[in-house]
Amino acid sequence: MATDIFKIFTKLGLSDSESKVYLASLSLGPTSVQDIAKKARLSRTATYDTVKTLKKRGLLSTFERGKKTFFAAEEPDRVVNYFKDHVENMKDELQTLKRVMPEIKMMAGGEKPTVRFYEGDEALYALFSDLGKAKPKFLYEVSNMNDIYTFLEKKDVAEAQKLSSKVPVIKLLHVGDVQGEGREGVEYCKLPKDVLEFHGDIWIYDNRVAFVTFVGKMVAIIVENQAFADTAVALFQTAWKVCELKKK
Repeated sequence: MATDIFKIFTKLGLSDSESKVYLASLSLGPTSVQDIAKKARLSRTATYDTVKTLKKRGLLSTFERGKKTFFAAEEPDRVVNYFKDHVENMKDELQTLKRVMPEIKMMAGGEKPTVRFYEGDEALYALFSDLGKAKPKFLYEVSNMNDIYTFLEKKDVAEAQKLSSKVPVIKLLHVGDVQGEGREGVEYCKLPKDVLEFHGDIWIYDNRVAFVTFVGKMVAIIVENQAFADTAVALFQTAWKVCELKKK
């Protein structure tokens, strides 16, 4: 059974038209584009474009004879060397691809970060509403309690909380003091006094990270992305362990 050279060329990286033009040129010897196109069964335009590509690859050369331009396929040994170099380059590119795979996964449908922005009165309700829709197994929160008591009305917070479903696990790292006994079902841990001052909240739940600031006009930004959420969870859990150790 004859070896399918065309299939070998395409498997090694040449396109169908490149393989056809090179093999046609090789069998014809130095000749015109018209003859190559006829032999390769391609249009003249497609053949011209392919000839340019093969010249760039070093697999086809040209020369003038009188007023005519002739095209000739390089020797098959040159093709072997080209494929060797191509395979080595592909190995390098494959390693690069492996390194950037997390970025590529983020580009895929469903993993691309979704960012939603809210401000003013809408922000608080949008945040609790999204929490209710997500129905997460946990909510991790980093908060400045002084800002909450200063900038938010208790009735507004109570109304907003009605929009959210009951979350099984809620842990809250905070600066400032919690008034009274705090919210039912919430584990609190007060951050050390030497923590840098900040104004706002960070919520981590499901595949989301939400950033909230109460100073001036209230603003809430919800970033929906599993990779970001996983990173935030890792940081929160580390901070929680440090906070618990400080308490002891």
